[in-house]
Amino acid sequence: MMKALQIDGYCDRASAKLKEVKKPVADATGVVCKVVATSVNPLDWLFRNGVLADLIPVQFPHIIGWDFSGVVDSIGESVTDFQVGDKVYCRPEVTRNGSHAEYILVPEDHLAHMPKTISFSDAASVPIASITAWQALYDLGELREGDRVLIHAGAGSLGIMAIQLAKLKGAHVTATASAEKHSFVKSLGADVVIDYRTTAFEDVLSDLDVVLDTIGGQTQALSWQTLKKGGRLVAVNEPIDVSKAAEYPEVISRFLSIKPNKEILTRMAALLDEGKIRTIVGCVPSQYSETWSALLACTESYSVMSEAEEIELLSILRPQFRV
Repeated sequence: MMKALQIDGYCDRASAKLKEVKKPVADATGVVCKVVATSVNPLDWLFRNGVLADLIPVQFPHIIGWDFSGVVDSIGESVTDFQVGDKVYCRPEVTRNGSHAEYILVPEDHLAHMPKTISFSDAASVPIASITAWQALYDLGELREGDRVLIHAGAGSLGIMAIQLAKLKGAHVTATASAEKHSFVKSLGADVVIDYRTTAFEDVLSDLDVVLDTIGGQTQALSWQTLKKGGRLVAVNEPIDVSKAAEYPEVISRFLSIKPNKEILTRMAALLDEGKIRTIVGCVPSQYSETWSALLACTESYSVMSEAEEIELLSILRPQFRV
């Protein structure tokens, strides 16, 4: 048996329950990992509250949580890339049971070896943000050296990773953030930072090559006009508005729905170990004497997420498990 944070349906923070459930067993191509650290980011509470129900259908009861880092506990008979004791990290398939638990079962082809130079808590903050930013900018956004890109919510968990990946590609990066976050966002590599509270970005930007819409709603609606002919609008939080797409036929618009990606995590591990990318964790509640308390911190972090305007990742560490 193991401890896990489970929901019986889409719910508010108080409805997530700590329960004793069966420890997973590895199938032929599966890897059971002992979770050392997990994280809570905006997608986690959007999922738990049911906002993403149409995009991510699950069966209840369901163990919540996505990103994690940990240690291989057992492997299936066909597994070749991992051995017991390996340090790993992952963004698992979100329709399966999640990472806010003592153990998680993931397919071998979803799992990657953890970067060697960062902590478990830092590693747990990487998968969703890095896979999303990589696919949004490099794949769907077709970002090229010299492109001018706008990244909304540059101080958020996704924006932090996206700014760094865009600069690695040689792009000119503009990001939106509140005034108190400007120095931080510039330290990530942003060339220009716009205070979204005082400046309408659509009034000061035009002829952009790429816009990464991490917000949706009115932000997405106003982003179309900032793009040049042939520019790419990539949305990750809300599907593309088809009426706006018809209004701007010269703009290429795409919605990203990410999947687990071992290759990207492997390449990210190399970038992190080389010091070309850095991780930023909002906070690490680490003073927990046992697993129940550490998992309870996840529920507290959901509350923090729902109340914040700009969100860095929150990482939850199981300090009693030393590796």
